[in-house]
Amino acid sequence: MKRWGVVIPTRNREDSLRKVLTLLNRQSHEGVDLSIIVVVDGSTDGTSEMLRKEFPSAAVIEGDGNWWWSRSVNEGCKRALDKGTEADAVLLLNDDVEFPDDYIRHLMDANKKEPGAVIGSLNLTHETGAGALTRIFFSGVKRFRWWLGKMERAHGFLTPYERAMPGLYPSVVLPGRGSLVPSRVFKAIGFFDERKLPQYKADYDFFLRANKHRIPVYISGDSIIYVKVESTGGGAPFVKQRFLTFFSSLFKTNTRTNLAQNLIFYARHYPRWALPLLPLTGFMVLTRQIVRFFTEKKY
Repeated sequence: MKRWGVVIPTRNREDSLRKVLTLLNRQSHEGVDLSIIVVVDGSTDGTSEMLRKEFPSAAVIEGDGNWWWSRSVNEGCKRALDKGTEADAVLLLNDDVEFPDDYIRHLMDANKKEPGAVIGSLNLTHETGAGALTRIFFSGVKRFRWWLGKMERAHGFLTPYERAMPGLYPSVVLPGRGSLVPSRVFKAIGFFDERKLPQYKADYDFFLRANKHRIPVYISGDSIIYVKVESTGGGAPFVKQRFLTFFSSLFKTNTRTNLAQNLIFYARHYPRWALPLLPLTGFMVLTRQIVRFFTEKKY
């Protein structure tokens, strides 16, 4: 019997968190014991009370409201890897996703094929309404073109999901949303950088470090997670908002467009010989974000 810790950081999303935990309870996972750990970082909407009443088997860790994503996930992973009940792997989930009833089973199959690898999930958009077209939110990254400040994605961002993509596909990075990380990976490279990358890019940084340690990283095309695009990535150019709101997001800690965290990420992994080009790359990243704000499909 394998043991997986399921770590879910949350803040003031009682209803969507309840949905995630209900979906987890529906999963078939014979052969794997799931230990659910919810990290509640300063919620004021009754989340902790809901967990105690409706999901008493879930372990709850309380943050002070300033842990952000990275420390919240780190605290959950440390609990999962505690020597008393050490998990064989940790599954990172968000509090605002959905997934089919066979999600865990497909992850288990992928883990059996590549037991030492990190396994990510195929992220699709959660569409509603008649005729809505499901799109690919994340299906893997082939490589970074560092000086251009661009990722070479396996599939274009928000391109239609027209057919199944079974099997495992290499990726240089993964989002924290739906990633299964063997315990040995934490022992080899440590945890997420909660000090310099408190909210965004800590996941990409972590999985790039795994690649550099020759730890295989894959996307499982069978393990599907549905992303509610409008609730993810504060400030992202694909979210409906005023331009001033988007512009201010460049300077806020909890946004994926935060300039400081993006610059730290690029400086850390940028080819050393090309560092003089880093300011130019930063300018191109900023310009591309602004162009995307005016041209990209909005949610």
